[in-house]
Amino acid sequence: MTIYTVQCGYAAYHANTVEVEAESLDAALEQAIERANDDPHWKALDHCGPTFIDAVAEGADADPWSGFASALPIPGRFTEEGEPPTVTVIMEGGVVQGVIAEGGAVRVLVKDYDTEGLDSGVYDIRRDENGDLYTLTDRSP
Repeated sequence: MTIYTVQCGYAAYHANTVEVEAESLDAALEQAIERANDDPHWKALDHCGPTFIDAVAEGADADPWSGFASALPIPGRFTEEGEPPTVTVIMEGGVVQGVIAEGGAVRVLVKDYDTEGLDSGVYDIRRDENGDLYTLTDRSP
């Protein structure tokens, strides 16, 4: 049998309710985070998250950390985030035929760079960071 040194953890949840006044929802959320972080009135909630693995190394008294990462890779189902969702986009003839999401809620955005001949009055044609044209479709299940 092999000996492993494993660091386990759990998320202890705390909350702080603050009020902010802002021009938009995004601005309000940014201000709320800043105000909450500067405020000493955080309260512990009675819920703790499930135990997860922070880091693991082979051997007794081994350091489970290698820099800022686990010495050995941790399978997704043992991490704080859990197994990541899988998104399968089914295309045929250059057209998305279907989207299958497994393992949790996801948002699926499809960027289609085949914009030649498309009417910008009908299609939402955008430019990416390189200046290339594309259409964006939200195919979230």
